[in-house]
Amino acid sequence: MLRVSFITLIRALSGRNMSIFTQCLNPLTGVASWEEKDQYYDYHQEVARSAFADMLHDHERNKKYYIALKTAIEKKHRAGEEANVLDIGTGTGLLSMMAAKCGADTITACEAFKPMANCAAEIIRENGFEDKIKLICKRSTKMTIGKDGDMPKRANILVTEVFDTELIGEGALSTFRHAHEVLLEENSIVVPHKGTVWAQVVESSKVCAWNRVKPIKNGETLVDAPSTIQACSGAAAIHDMQLSRLPRDTFVPLLPAQPIFRFDWSGNKPLLNNEKVSLCTQPITSGTAHAIFMWWDLNMDTDDQVLLSCAPVWEHPDVPDKMKKDFSCLQKMADSIPWRDHWMQAVYYLPEEIPITRGVEVNLIGYHDEYSFWFKLLNGPINEIPDCQRPECNCWAHIAYSRTRIGQLNDAVRNQRYLRALRKKITPNSVCLCMSDGCLLALAVARLGAKVFLLEQNFLSRRTMEMFVQANELSDRVKIIESIDGLPEASEIDFIFGEPYFLSSIVPWENLRFWYLASRYPSSIMRMPITATIRAVAVEFKDLQKIRAPLGICEGFDLSSFDRLVQMSSENSDNPVEAQPLWEYPCKALTSCFNIIKLDLTRNVNFDERKKITGEIPILHNGSCNGVAIWVDWQLDSDISVSSGPIEEIVPGERVSWDPYTRQGVHLFRRIFNVMKKNTLSWSFSFVPQNGEVEFEFSISTNA
Repeated sequence: MLRVSFITLIRALSGRNMSIFTQCLNPLTGVASWEEKDQYYDYHQEVARSAFADMLHDHERNKKYYIALKTAIEKKHRAGEEANVLDIGTGTGLLSMMAAKCGADTITACEAFKPMANCAAEIIRENGFEDKIKLICKRSTKMTIGKDGDMPKRANILVTEVFDTELIGEGALSTFRHAHEVLLEENSIVVPHKGTVWAQVVESSKVCAWNRVKPIKNGETLVDAPSTIQACSGAAAIHDMQLSRLPRDTFVPLLPAQPIFRFDWSGNKPLLNNEKVSLCTQPITSGTAHAIFMWWDLNMDTDDQVLLSCAPVWEHPDVPDKMKKDFSCLQKMADSIPWRDHWMQAVYYLPEEIPITRGVEVNLIGYHDEYSFWFKLLNGPINEIPDCQRPECNCWAHIAYSRTRIGQLNDAVRNQRYLRALRKKITPNSVCLCMSDGCLLALAVARLGAKVFLLEQNFLSRRTMEMFVQANELSDRVKIIESIDGLPEASEIDFIFGEPYFLSSIVPWENLRFWYLASRYPSSIMRMPITATIRAVAVEFKDLQKIRAPLGICEGFDLSSFDRLVQMSSENSDNPVEAQPLWEYPCKALTSCFNIIKLDLTRNVNFDERKKITGEIPILHNGSCNGVAIWVDWQLDSDISVSSGPIEEIVPGERVSWDPYTRQGVHLFRRIFNVMKKNTLSWSFSFVPQNGEVEFEFSISTNA
């Protein structure tokens, strides 16, 4: 369900309790309705979204913060000073408890999010540090110093983790700057001490496919991309990605990876909100520059002895140089470097593709404001760094469609399967109705000679498709319809098709919206796809389970109160199945893939039918069963299908290769099961067509 932003509070009939009514749009039916929720529903949503268990599962991060804190406290003590620690954004209180264990004289922790501050207070008390740590529930920028203030005097050690994938995106610059101005003594030690942003220019048609819509070709160009879309630099937001999972043979580094921005958190150098720098570099090979790969590292201590790196595997300092040149070895080494979903790498797309030549120097120019980076590449020497505004989409396509969807539109294999199936059905006399958002295949059908009605209910997608229609001079063959009220009569069409894809869909089966829309017409009208099969496989995720896995004891501290808080809120507000791009998250199959339900899309939805299906599938490989992956296979005709799941046959015990241009559904077990071949996965599926409710349940059972 998609919940819109406005919420109405009303009193329950008792006149005492409060209920929250949320307006929900069902992606399958397209019907908006009001749902009554517990009065604390908003609270539970906030808490569940604030979960950062994957960060606390990051042992390297925790260990290096611990080492740097211990070093800082000992350094102050050796100098004959007290060690007065300020922990900004304490979260669970973990770093403050580390400081206490390392012998800090005073510790002040601040946490602005009240539910988390309350949780931290409980954790600190349960671990026996209540008398050592003072907890302040406010933002650090609101803290006061003095006799009646939040701290009696300034601190001389600051520890904080206010970083995101883009390093500065959570307001690190203003947080550190304010701390030095108001909360810290001169010559304070800051953990971490420095931050360095690295950039690498690459050529990669695969990566570029997530950014610019390309023409659809079948020997000839069937659908061309408007010039405004081809020239657009793309969405302003970064494309965060687990770059270590990108096959090494899908990109070519054109410039060596190099530091482009350095931030001194210690206060010795000013932290500026706006900077621009230029790196004059010799290309290591010739090619076309498509994008910038970016990551960062932290020098945790003042002596630069402890480095925390977020580099991808081929540039990671812990990977031997000889292995970085072996593509097959790199894929194995990717499993050995620390996994972080909270600090991924980032892709920045260049405003325009730049051809560069080995031996001819280029200038990589980096810019940043208070929260974001962007880049420009220029051939040859420059006398002055030019100003450059942060790129923003001006073509509408990047606002209408996600990067995953743009990649899907550019998937040549997928497009060719659709075209083969469509060519069997389409004649120059065909009159077709396309029910999908942003379906360029509808224009390909028009190019093949058919007349096409295209339902586009979303304004942004409709405007984008109008650009494509005009650019391809198909206005006489394609009519865009704004709402279901404008759909043609059944007598006017002879073929209904879709990919299916809808902007409102999050998990693959929500694209069954196509079935609901098609059911407005007699089932005698030919349709494509003809069936949808929801399929699943039990898996052992290498890392993804950490985003939900309980912490228990973390670095010697009991954080079970945090586990209870997040689990309770998640159970109250989260769907047990979420969408994830599984190509970025390695997993091993523990069962064969199995069918949950096969739906006949050539027959209209039976709104009076309720489906409840149960089943079992044997475990075929020993391992830790921590999740189930779910997807949909769409059968276009008797011979051709497309999948939103694996791109190769699933083999129990082997890693699964996932489609990189869709997100799959994932059920993560709250308890991880060590399974053997004598175990089974039990499952149930319920579907209420009347209101579009879909529910999955999974459990591990032991055979007698």
